[in-house]
Amino acid sequence: MTESTIAFDSLEPITNLAAYIGMLCILMAFILETRGYLNSRGLQYLMLMAVGSAILGIRALHTGEWAFVVLELVWMLAAVIAIFNPTRPSNPDTVA
Repeated sequence: MTESTIAFDSLEPITNLAAYIGMLCILMAFILETRGYLNSRGLQYLMLMAVGSAILGIRALHTGEWAFVVLELVWMLAAVIAIFNPTRPSNPDTVA
């Protein structure tokens, strides 16, 4: 490895802990959705994904992992857009 890319060494313990919290948010959303406890279009799922992605994006920015910054930013934006502009559930009985 080369030299550290961490932006502020004093924030390392905080962003490291936050990364685990963000990871847990995303994993909880995924596990609860696959077990049928959350709907992937529901507010709780989307909030967990948005918060978790935002936290992990901040951590990625802090460590200079640019691919993950982009990934988490897009993931967070998709969740936030879905929160404020939800899709309508499809109705198979309705003919377009």
